[in-house]
Amino acid sequence: MLRSVKETAGALAVGRDSVVRLIENGELEAIVFPTMGGKGVNVKRMVDDEEIERFKKRRAMKLRKPQ
Repeated sequence: MLRSVKETAGALAVGRDSVVRLIENGELEAIVFPTMGGKGVNVKRMVDDEEIERFKKRRAMKLRKPQ
């Protein structure tokens, strides 16, 4: 199932802006749909549930690593 940025933020317990930043930094994969007409900077980003779970596992592994 695909989730919106807002739904993804809820699933990750972070803010909407954080999700957008994670997508833009390449840490979270998203499908990007252009807006009507395909012009402008506004896009709709959708994140697959499987990608959310992969991200959670990667984040948990980073937190567990001894320093």
